[in-house]
Order: sequence, then structure tokens, then C-alpha cells
Amino acid sequence: MCKSSPSTEKIQQWWVTAQAKGADYIRILDPKRRNRYYALEACKHKQKARISQISLATTDKTLAVNEKRRLLATQDSSDPEAVIQQYYQSQLEEAEVCEKNSKYERRRIARTKTAKTNYSRLHAHLQPFCEQYCIRNVCELYKREIVGAYLSYLRKTVPVRSTAKAIVKTTKAMLRWYDSFQAKALINQEYFEAIARYGSKLGYEKEPEKPFLSEDQCRQILATETSDIELRATIIAHLVCGLRDMEVQGLRWRDLNEKAGNILVSEAKGSIPRYTQYPTIMQDAFAAIRRSRTHHLFPSDYIFSESSYGVRNSKIKFFLRAVVGVTGKDFSSNCLRRSGADLIDTEYPGMGDRQLGHSANSRTTENHYHNHHNFRAVNRFWDGIWEDIKSKGLHLINLSDVQIDLIRISA
Repeated sequence: MCKSSPSTEKIQQWWVTAQAKGADYIRILDPKRRNRYYALEACKHKQKARISQISLATTDKTLAVNEKRRLLATQDSSDPEAVIQQYYQSQLEEAEVCEKNSKYERRRIARTKTAKTNYSRLHAHLQPFCEQYCIRNVCELYKREIVGAYLSYLRKTVPVRSTAKAIVKTTKAMLRWYDSFQAKALINQEYFEAIARYGSKLGYEKEPEKPFLSEDQCRQILATETSDIELRATIIAHLVCGLRDMEVQGLRWRDLNEKAGNILVSEAKGSIPRYTQYPTIMQDAFAAIRRSRTHHLFPSDYIFSESSYGVRNSKIKFFLRAVVGVTGKDFSSNCLRRSGADLIDTEYPGMGDRQLGHSANSRTTENHYHNHHNFRAVNRFWDGIWEDIKSKGLHLINLSDVQIDLIRISA
């Protein structure tokens, strides 16, 4: 006669009772000869003292591991294993946010795959490191000496430099995520300096600085029109509004607010909506797209037609090479975003990062960036540039694989 498995509520109640007695960790007990089922044992992690145990009445180790992860994820703990599991679950939830249709199914699958990859990296490298150095609180990973020990550990255990770099990047992303839930900031500039200082131990140097376009080049780009209306609007969205490629493609007509002078970026990075400016030059570009459509436009319709990232990025690179004469992999949509933000920072310091929607190492991002709606000053800045450009006249460029014709248009 098979033993019935305990219910989820019963297992949860057992874990709550064990926590009340001082348990802070769960061990999986393998089946013995007298008991062929897996069991969970609650214990004090430091003393390894047994508190209690419960039989799962299952011979499947996968079910036992999943049950252990579920219980550790529900506890309010700073144990590294529990935090890694919670981070993995949050990434899976963000992946499910993507709409399940033909346009965003690939993005959902890609995010799910990325979440599994990140979890495998943390589970295979960060968790053993914490066990080896007896790190029971994830807050200790923010200390400089622990950062150095972790990077030294990776240098010895991970022979491939690119893999070690990817593991460090994943670890930093998880620590930023955990830091966003804390009442007091754990990540500061000293932490990032420690990462950079010990980075040479992994065998790679600091990445070269990304290129920026000058103010004259930015003006020349804005003064150049193309027969491809959507391409021009995309370039302006990157340069003037600081939108990422996925944010541009996710814009809908209902996200535009001319009265308030802002755009709601509903499909922003990290699945956290934010706002950005909506100056006249961007309004004119969207108005041209609206006039070019022959069918009725609903508020829920996407502004840009569907196309692959490779095609859009190739057009942008070809446009930049033809207009301002820059070439290279770094001169793309991200280069336009950085250049526009740098141009704004010269007039309004701090507004550049707000435009880009960066949330690198500040817990104030949620309140300071995403809830910021007033962009009137930045709109006036871009409106002044746009009026000056129109007064001097625009150019029309015809992009083709054979030749490029530059035609002067009177103001």
C-alpha cells in the first residue's frame, strides 16, 4: 500500500512550525532501506542541528528539490539559495508579462530562456561559493573583500574568460534586484569600484568607452529627412526621446499625450512603465506616419509596423554612414540614445539618465525616474533646436544600395 503524499498546506505548516523553533535551512534526506521515500529535514544552518523532518511520500528527487525551493522562496530570508530562487521566479514572472501573440511570443520565449540561463549560472557558481565560504546572508556579498574572494573563486574555477564575465554580470543583476527591496541601499559606488578593481583577475580589461555623436552631427541627423517615414521617426525616437529599440516597437497611439507633453513607455525595460518627453519634432514625425496610413487607426494599434531588429538596425547604420560618415558596430540605436542624453545633460544635468530610463544602482529609480511626468523644460530644449534647424532648411536623402542623392530643400 502506497503512502499518501502530504498536502502543500501541511508541508507549509510544518515549515512554519520549524521556523518558529529556530530552523533556517532545509536539507533533503535521501531514501534509506527502511524508508524508500524522500524527506525534508529542517535544521539550524550554522549548528546543523536537526529540528524536525517530514516525509514527502515520493521517490522522485525532482519533486523533493522543487518542494525545498518553494519553501525557501516563501520564507523572509536572506539566505543566498533562497534569494537565487526568488530572483529566478521573478524573472519567469517578467517573461510571462509579454503578450502571447505572434509578435511577442519570441520575446517571451527568449526571456524565459535567459532566466533559466541566469539561474543555472548562479546555482552552479554563486551558491557553491557561498557554501564554501560559509556566507549565510546575501548582504555579505556587497562587501569589498567578499567581492574580491568571489572573483578569485571564479578565476580558479571558470577557465573561459567570457563565461566568467557573464557570471559576474548575472550576479550583479541579481544583487541590484535584491537591493531594490531593501530599506537601506546596499550597493554604492564603492561596490562598483571593487568590481572594476578585481576585474583584472578574470583576465579581461575594462570595456572601451562607447562613442558619442557631437551636437553638430545630431543637428545634421535631425535636419535630414528620408522617404522612409518610419525610419526617420525611429531615429528621432532614439535620439530625442531616448527610447530603446523594443520600447519604440511597443509604442501605441494611446501612449502619446500631446497635452501633457510626454509619452508613456508601456513596454519599457524591466517591465516597469516610464515616461519620456514628447517634443514637437517627435509629434511631427508621428503625424507623418498617421497621414501615411490608409486605414482607420485605433488607440490600441501599434505605431510602427512589425519588422526584425536586424533590418531596423541595418537601416540606422546605413543612414548614419550616409549622413554623418560614421561606421562601426557601436554606431547604432544605442549610440543615438547616448548622444541625445549627453546633449540634454549639457543644458539640464541629470535629465539624460532620466530620459534613458537607467536604473543602474539607485533604489530611487522607481520614484525619481518612472513617476516623473513633467518634461516641459526638455521639450522646450528640443523645440528650440528644431526651430533653428527648420529655419536653416532641411535635407532629403534617398537611401539606396546604388547611390545616395542629397537634395537641398528650401526652408
